Amino acid sequence: MPKKALDIQQPGLIDMILDFPAMSLWELLRRHGKPLSISEIAQWVASDPATVRSGIDRLLTFALVETVPAGKRHKNITYRTTPQKLDVAWSADDPADKILMQRIVERLKSYNAELFEAGSLLKRAYQKGDWLKFFCTPVCLNEADLVELRRRVGEVVDFVNMIIDTPAYATHKNSSPTFPPPLCNYNLSIRVQPLHHPVAPQPNISLVPRETAATRKIKNAKATSKLGGNSPLSHREKQIAVAISSGHKQAEIAKQLGLSPFTVGTFTKRIYLKLGVHNRVELANKIHGFERGNSR
Repeated sequence: MPKKALDIQQPGLIDMILDFPAMSLWELLRRHGKPLSISEIAQWVASDPATVRSGIDRLLTFALVETVPAGKRHKNITYRTTPQKLDVAWSADDPADKILMQRIVERLKSYNAELFEAGSLLKRAYQKGDWLKFFCTPVCLNEADLVELRRRVGEVVDFVNMIIDTPAYATHKNSSPTFPPPLCNYNLSIRVQPLHHPVAPQPNISLVPRETAATRKIKNAKATSKLGGNSPLSHREKQIAVAISSGHKQAEIAKQLGLSPFTVGTFTKRIYLKLGVHNRVELANKIHGFERGNSR
């Protein structure tokens, strides 16, 4: 069963995430895939056992690793990661979360400035709808990896150039003296640079929307039982249809389900078309009809 996301407001969690030496131990254990003892971890990270022990104790406090008792396979106590991925729940609408997020961003900026000595790679954490991604961590690449990376970056560059060369983009560029600020809504920055010295790996931490009571109400709506097998709707369409018929607005559904309002609007049009309805009232009556049919 997957572990639920850590909450950004959990006391001490931010200090834990920003403890790069300790988090590198977690990443090492995750990558290794098998339990390791303190002495084995110390050998892998070229550190002393006391320092490793301190880091592991911190990880244990937040249940990021767990102890494996000594037995036939391991003579000593070993440790392994508990979650295999790190999800941190937060809300862009919560002022306290914003402050904590800013703290993470500022520390990552200084961390990367220390690594690259040429300023920050991460300007800010950017969230739009259900999409959030920033990758700014050291990686280990061999020559084959670099060749593949260059190829993929080249594809991204070609894609961006294709967008810039579209007729609509070119027309606005030629007609607007203030181009490009009115249309720019993303900042794309790709930078790959060798480090001056090896550094410990850091885990990739994903930020996910915090689940609220409203979220659970929408997510846990008994769409399948209400619409049953007689409905032509997909599971996601059933979920949205029930939420709409229950009085939730599209913006609220989008936020709670991690979708964009545009996507929810598209789903809504598709639902109305499939069910032959034109508004919320007709949709609610239609769902009630399915429900009565399933109860017979």
